[in-house]
Amino acid sequence: MNNILSEKLKKRTFIDTVLSCFFCIAALVCAICQFIGYVGHQSAKEYLTNSLYALVIFAELGLLALILLEIRKTGKPFSKKIITKLRIMAIILFAGGLIPSCATTPLSDNELSLSVSFDMHNLLIIGIGIIVGIISEVFVYGFSLQQDNDLIA
Repeated sequence: MNNILSEKLKKRTFIDTVLSCFFCIAALVCAICQFIGYVGHQSAKEYLTNSLYALVIFAELGLLALILLEIRKTGKPFSKKIITKLRIMAIILFAGGLIPSCATTPLSDNELSLSVSFDMHNLLIIGIGIIVGIISEVFVYGFSLQQDNDLIA
């Protein structure tokens, strides 16, 4: 019975794995394009912050893809590797929420105005990081239950 559940889990996670890998690569391409834009226009700081945001998305989706691959490989959603990856995801999201948004506005031919803001979007990202950290603690409990169940079976 446990083997049947494991096969169903592997089938369900296949498309999720493929999509997370695809969007991970797309986020990396976006980060590179934004960084190239920053190199070409160093006065436009929003290229740099957008590149950093895209790198955070790349890291999150990359870790998600690794988690899904781990689940497909082992057939078990609770493991120390997955818990570690979830905790890293939480830290990256928390740090990504600390990146302020930047925007440059031309004032004249020779002057630019730079505005840096820390707003509700940043707090939302930090909150999501905290939620992922709490979910990792739920996975610790699930891992403990899974170990107990494996000893009984």
